[in-house]
Amino acid sequence: MNKTVKGRWRLAVALGVAATLGVSGCGLNEDNGSSGGSSAGASVLRIGTTTDVSNFNPLQSLSKTDSWVLNAMYPHLLRIDENNKKAPELAKEYRYEDDGRTAVFVLRDDFKWSDGKPVVAEDVKFSAEMIMKYKLGNVAAKLTWVDSIEAPDATTVKFKLSQPYAPFAEGVGFWMSIVPKHVFESAGDLSKFPNDSNWVGAGPFVLDSMTKGQRYVMKRNEHYPLAPGGKAAVSQVEYRVYPDVNTMMLALRNGDIDMMGTPVPVSAAKTFENDSKIKLEKVGALGFAHLTYNMNNKHLAKQEVRQALSMSVDTKAIISSVLQGDGQQMAGPISPIFADYDNTEIQPYAYDPEGAKAKLDAAGYKDADNDGFFDGLTIGVACDQSNANITRVVQLFRESAAKAGIKLENECVERNTFLTRTKNGEYDIDATQWGVFDNPMDQLRSTYLSSNPGGINYNLLKSDEMDKLIDDAAGTTDPEAFKAKIRNIDKVVHEQAYLTPLYVENFRFAYNASRFTGFVASPSDLLGMVTAYSLAQVTPVK
Repeated sequence: MNKTVKGRWRLAVALGVAATLGVSGCGLNEDNGSSGGSSAGASVLRIGTTTDVSNFNPLQSLSKTDSWVLNAMYPHLLRIDENNKKAPELAKEYRYEDDGRTAVFVLRDDFKWSDGKPVVAEDVKFSAEMIMKYKLGNVAAKLTWVDSIEAPDATTVKFKLSQPYAPFAEGVGFWMSIVPKHVFESAGDLSKFPNDSNWVGAGPFVLDSMTKGQRYVMKRNEHYPLAPGGKAAVSQVEYRVYPDVNTMMLALRNGDIDMMGTPVPVSAAKTFENDSKIKLEKVGALGFAHLTYNMNNKHLAKQEVRQALSMSVDTKAIISSVLQGDGQQMAGPISPIFADYDNTEIQPYAYDPEGAKAKLDAAGYKDADNDGFFDGLTIGVACDQSNANITRVVQLFRESAAKAGIKLENECVERNTFLTRTKNGEYDIDATQWGVFDNPMDQLRSTYLSSNPGGINYNLLKSDEMDKLIDDAAGTTDPEAFKAKIRNIDKVVHEQAYLTPLYVENFRFAYNASRFTGFVASPSDLLGMVTAYSLAQVTPVK
């Protein structure tokens, strides 16, 4: 007999779903005169960013600015609300059938593409099947266990799974962009489809024109059911590109933009305190800052070198200096926000440069020329130079590692270059910050499963041990056993030092409250103030 469990949008019922399954479980508009308008009919919301869109295909894009622009165009089944909970977007509910082997999404019937065609179940089915076929983006890993997809009617989508997997619906629902089948199906190989003109979307805004390095102009979709009144109050959203965060902050003060898409660095937040127009919104994080070690590097492939590097990071000093104390140190790869899965028995590697030296000595490294650095142990640290906090982390890491005899080279570069190098494995140490992890199981599969298609295994790890641990945990049906297995993986990653977790921080987003109000902030720097739902709620101040 089939068991049906209805998905709900409250934590208690969500946990009920998991319990039933046995698992708890991304040409230029030159009318500058319009940018100063504040009427509901002709208002322009100007948002600052530090990077261009690198990929207009929402099925495979991973960049932050890509996500901001594309998520406003292409709906997702679910969203994350201001309380860190999954909430309905295109899907109004989900349920599991066949003892957890079928995930069913029931869609709203009032979403429309900007060309007037309705958004239907076939669009969802097509989007998922193309991601699976071409192994596109990080969603491909979340669809690994899908055997088939059915769309029996216009508002029902059924994912047939090879085995129960409790986080499936929420993970796929949140991460997967839905594209118009009638537009994308004629593009052929979607891994090569640029989608860089003639955009058709079903979000509150649709890209209309762009000038690389300057701005991206989005016009209102005149039919968006999640906005009060059926369409956004703002008529146009314009992303303006700035070379760095400091220039962007100056643009906000001067009135050239209305909000910053990226968070305000903690060290700079006080500069807005005396500006009566600027409001700072504080939100939490679903990701964390970290150092990831490339296992293809001959030195970093050694556990003792990775451990020595972990002992060379003065994380407490970093939190004090970079975040002014407003951050929580982590030990393993599971954030403390997931309290049931965070292994509190493991402790962060203590800052111990002498201990790190001893470990490297034991591993056979020498300082024959007595220059204070181990011979041949020069390692690059890559980062996105537009992230003020992480660039400061790299600087402090270089200084503390030098005390352990480890020479680090700063390889921080422009964001899209950094993303390309990261994707291609062209780095030694990746210093970065995960944007959003919505559940620990999907996180571990995305970051450590060697067979993971389209994921974010930036270690380039290929470990039979980790593969077995992850696959075993994913198929575990007892809730307590599942939690225990996640905590054990947390411990293994910590002992192997595949990465050095640094901190979980709070973010502050700045906007001109004298011009706009109504933003609905979601946790993390990736979501923040610029989700499709948030932009659809914004109203001009009259």
